[in-house]
Amino acid sequence: MMGVEQWTPRWSQHRRIWPPLACIVFVLLTLRSLGGGFAVTAGPYTPQSQSSDGNIDHITNGTLGFQKIFVVGLTSRSDRRDSMALAAAFTGLDIEYIDGATSIDDKAVPPEGLEKGVNRGSLLGWRAHMNVLRAIVEQNITSALVMEDDVDWDIRIKSQMATFANASRLLLQPVKGTVNEHLDPTFPAPIENQIFQNFDSRDDFTSPPTTSPYGDLDRWDLLWLGHCGTRFPWPSDGNVPLGRVVIANDTTVPEKQHVNQEFGSSELILEYTEHTRVVARARVSTCTLAYGITQAGARRFLYELGVHKMTDTNDMMFRFLCDGVDGRQLATCLTVQPQLFQHHRPAGSTAGYSDINDHGGEYHEKASTANVRWSVRLNFPVLVNGSTDYIDQYPDAPPVGREALEMPQSPLD
Repeated sequence: MMGVEQWTPRWSQHRRIWPPLACIVFVLLTLRSLGGGFAVTAGPYTPQSQSSDGNIDHITNGTLGFQKIFVVGLTSRSDRRDSMALAAAFTGLDIEYIDGATSIDDKAVPPEGLEKGVNRGSLLGWRAHMNVLRAIVEQNITSALVMEDDVDWDIRIKSQMATFANASRLLLQPVKGTVNEHLDPTFPAPIENQIFQNFDSRDDFTSPPTTSPYGDLDRWDLLWLGHCGTRFPWPSDGNVPLGRVVIANDTTVPEKQHVNQEFGSSELILEYTEHTRVVARARVSTCTLAYGITQAGARRFLYELGVHKMTDTNDMMFRFLCDGVDGRQLATCLTVQPQLFQHHRPAGSTAGYSDINDHGGEYHEKASTANVRWSVRLNFPVLVNGSTDYIDQYPDAPPVGREALEMPQSPLD
């Protein structure tokens, strides 16, 4: 008589699996609570392609092709958060706040900081940016856009960023069919007698990125998208490529008569035609109004500015890394002129312009945002009514008026 195979109920088999499985789950949850997430890892950062890719169409999403958008600001500035909420909603952006610092222990200031005499307001501003960099590192975010809470941008920001991405790819990505040959002959740094070349943003000579629409994440650290002035790299700098990508006939750029270079160079105004935007390596940039940053970039900047040493205000130290000066290792930083994000100056007292520096107490009747034509904030009255009759801060001069300005006057007139 054949024996009957002994049958074991499935629930009994599973019962042997559940105890070790429960232990594994418990350990993972414990690690998450201790480390702020499963992504607290040792060793060099490797871009995570599953959470970001190089499809330029992703720039039309709620985070402009980055994994997240963070806004830095004080909780007490409810006026700014109200305006930021509206600006983000009207342009389809998903934002998260990182609270600004309101106090700092002297013991927490990196070496040299107190000796350099950085004022208290600047220390708090620096700490706010360190907080957002630390959040990016702790959450293992592949790339993020960081904005200060008083910035403004054009209603057409998504199309502007897509055009910027076309430009940044030409400077960052290798030529098609190669591994590390670049379109710019001055890459990685110019040699004697080399000068800059202009490239057309519409060109398609480089390999498409796979980890970020703006260029593969291992090829850049920071995109300085909002600033108070910058300049193009010069051969005398000696340590960065000189190439420039020209975005010609960009109707979102004001005429040159309206462009405010602020603390930057006048080269854009003097050397390029009307309605031109140019992307290049960042040099001598001022103000950290808005920047895209990679995970590797966040780690580099957090170490250099938060741990290594403090030698100046936050934006100056960002500059030092992007310029490779002040004993800082050179970071890969791109910027754009005119900038895509800019300070908004609301109507009312200038005392509210900054929580770091004193802007006095003058009263301005009219709000403004330099270099931004269809300012989203200035168009709030239009947008809340569902209209598309947008306010243009800097309309072009009528052709007749422009010709009259250029025509030599008769001595008899």
